[in-house]
Amino acid sequence: MNTRTLITIVFVLLASGFVHAQVACDPQDFFYDDLEVWEASGLVNNLPQARPYPLPLVKTVLETVLERGDSTQRRIAQSHYDRFFGRVFTWGYKAELATDTYKQRKEMALSLSADLNFAIEELVTASLSADGWATNKLRSQELQPLGEDSSRDVIADNAKVGPFWILPSVNSSVAIGTDEYYLNAGIMRASFGPFRNGIFAGEQALHSGQYNFAANREKWGFNLSLNALTATDGYADKPYPEKYVSIHNFEWRPVSWFNISVLESIAFGGRIEPMYILPLSPYIISQGLTGFADSSWLGGIFTVKPFPGLRIDGTLYADDLSFNDIAHLNFDTKWRLAGQIGAKWAPPESGIFTLAGIDYTMVTPYAYSHKNGDPLDLSAPNYQNYTHYGENFGAALDPNSDRLNVKIKLRPLEDVDFDIVGVMIRHGNVNEGIDQKWAREYVSRPSGMYDTSGTVLNSSGSEVGHAYNDSTPFLTQNHVQYVWQTGFEALCRLPVLKTGGYIVFRLGYRFEYLTYPNIADQVYYFDEDNFANPDAPSETEIDSAVNSQLQAWIDGLGNPVVNNYIRAGFEYHY
Repeated sequence: MNTRTLITIVFVLLASGFVHAQVACDPQDFFYDDLEVWEASGLVNNLPQARPYPLPLVKTVLETVLERGDSTQRRIAQSHYDRFFGRVFTWGYKAELATDTYKQRKEMALSLSADLNFAIEELVTASLSADGWATNKLRSQELQPLGEDSSRDVIADNAKVGPFWILPSVNSSVAIGTDEYYLNAGIMRASFGPFRNGIFAGEQALHSGQYNFAANREKWGFNLSLNALTATDGYADKPYPEKYVSIHNFEWRPVSWFNISVLESIAFGGRIEPMYILPLSPYIISQGLTGFADSSWLGGIFTVKPFPGLRIDGTLYADDLSFNDIAHLNFDTKWRLAGQIGAKWAPPESGIFTLAGIDYTMVTPYAYSHKNGDPLDLSAPNYQNYTHYGENFGAALDPNSDRLNVKIKLRPLEDVDFDIVGVMIRHGNVNEGIDQKWAREYVSRPSGMYDTSGTVLNSSGSEVGHAYNDSTPFLTQNHVQYVWQTGFEALCRLPVLKTGGYIVFRLGYRFEYLTYPNIADQVYYFDEDNFANPDAPSETEIDSAVNSQLQAWIDGLGNPVVNNYIRAGFEYHY
């Protein structure tokens, strides 16, 4: 038996997928899966918009379920309570195995893990998860369906043994305060708003430094989050420090079944700006005092619960709008925004049927993407686009996309969840059909100025003005990519009575069909071979390059791709 076969057998026996830290500082912990059900059913209400939550608030949530829930809900809450508060320290291991059928790739990872949840003083609590990973796939290489991202918070360095990277991952938070007023600070994943795959801060993004202040009362709530992100150049290759996104919102809860929030955020970098952590100072005013050097957003959130078990949420996030056109009721104008609306139904009483949810997300062209410096330079750090380490910090969608999610959660046994999922994503490359003025600019200007991939790295800025500054070509292109996904995710969690630990088994399958797999290729680019004199190309040469490059991009979009992703797993903590 050769070494490769032996390694494969070991990983199959230990196989684990979708493994996350088992601590309060991780918004992907399966506590938040159950919290989603409890919120939809009305068992738990009026929680802060910024997650993850500190231990005092987690404790209050669990005590509420233990007091108000039925026998099944109480048993699940008790298992979380024992996990978080029954022991200060747990340790164990995780292993992962994944494969796909299209390229027949294999993903393997094994981790030693330790989790801590403890109170230093009555008002000071801490949560920490540390993992040491051995993996053959870095974050950008992992086998994930389109729109999904890695659950591992690892960044490549020089530690490598054979095909395996040896990488550490630590998520931690320290909180000061109570369940009503607190400051929670640490390195952890972010989630903001009523949707876990939301448009303000999505939990799929790599972990980041965070400072979250919350005031949470019965009739109102306030959040202020400062996220320390990683900037990159315009190619998403080289990382840079000193990039930040600050978000604050005020929430009003006039009645038990309705709440509404007003939200602002701002992306900035290259400096620390104290004005953006002032709690009651509007960012639109603060930005003016900095010379409008940063990128501000305005948003809103609402939740309606018309009757027990049904919850309807909506969010809207505006990057740049044409106020004058809108004021004159001219709606054929610039709309650079993201929006999301969804509904969840969870029966108040536990049974096999646990949750049904549907949500729709849209991101219009050029939302989340801002130009890379002035003058334009793709090699410079971009502090204004809405990315973290080159990936979208908000919705896991490129601009000019939308997504429909459907999920049904079944609980055939108290310790087993079975989720059936369906996803439809559409995406168009905004450069197809762009006005000739910009196409000429892209093919005739030196390389290193423009990105025409249609991704979040593709801004509207140019030396001939912003593209589509008077219109919004949302999914109007001749070639729009369609992605269809369906599958299931199963989870079984069992306590280990002898040690006080727990075991988690996971199994997942996702079918994916997508058209135009190469839609993110560059449509237009500078190629000096197109011109007799690259420093002064003729108009005829420029137009010829525009036509030939557009046709080459269309010819290279590729045939539809069918893929199957399989994940299975096991995790054990003593």
